[in-house]
Amino acid sequence: MSRRSYSKHIPDFRLVTYFAESGDSPVHRMNPWTKASLLLIVVGLVTVLTELWALVSLFVLTMAFYAIAKLPVRVLVGWWTLPIMFVLTLSVLFAFTEPGNQLAGIDLLGWRIALTENGLMLIVKLLLRALVVVNYSLALFMTTRYTSIAYIAFRTLPKTLANMFLLSYRFMFETTDEVSDVLDAMQARSGSLAKGVTRQTRIFAGIVGISFVHAFERAERIAKAMEARGFAGEFPAVQKVPGPSSRGIALLVLASIAFALATYSRYFEEKLLMWW
Repeated sequence: MSRRSYSKHIPDFRLVTYFAESGDSPVHRMNPWTKASLLLIVVGLVTVLTELWALVSLFVLTMAFYAIAKLPVRVLVGWWTLPIMFVLTLSVLFAFTEPGNQLAGIDLLGWRIALTENGLMLIVKLLLRALVVVNYSLALFMTTRYTSIAYIAFRTLPKTLANMFLLSYRFMFETTDEVSDVLDAMQARSGSLAKGVTRQTRIFAGIVGISFVHAFERAERIAKAMEARGFAGEFPAVQKVPGPSSRGIALLVLASIAFALATYSRYFEEKLLMWW
């Protein structure tokens, strides 16, 4: 499998598909319904958990889940770049408004801008929440065949939303391919991204704009080809996915109990989480 990715910091969807279709690990053999249901529970847990140790524990569990699937950890670390930048961009607006003991600060135009312990803790918790979801989501898509994902989408979503989801997933391949083509063409003409900030921003804006225009044109050609071959707006579910096994159901029950305890501790009894 040769990677064709323009950056190690952006997920390579072809690499994701390769691991999903050819991987062999306990996680690959795990029932898709169980993995998909656990994703919902993981999202719920990162929403209700507030203690740092609990979020760190959940992060370690998702990393272990990813490692058991025999997936490349180094690639995952590179793919953390986008969620980390996204979280930092949002959290930095609130980190300097949190009360608490000041760690650092400056006076600017008569205003005191300071980073407090609570502000730093806010950033750390938001990063952990984002990385937990990213770790598990990538592990899910990199260990589940496309046919299984399509079947689950059609069984759990309205047909229109399921079709939109599958078409959007396919469109990601077209977009990344077009970005790679533009960068290859630029490098072939001795182009470089190592320029000043203003110049580099303009280059990236042009790359993204041209790539999306080409991707939309390519997607339109694909749509016409699909219609010429009888596509009527629905993807057939060619492979049925059986329900979870008894062990899968037991795992979901345990995870649901943990989520229920965390929710009760968050909104009703704060000391309960410290006890269990």
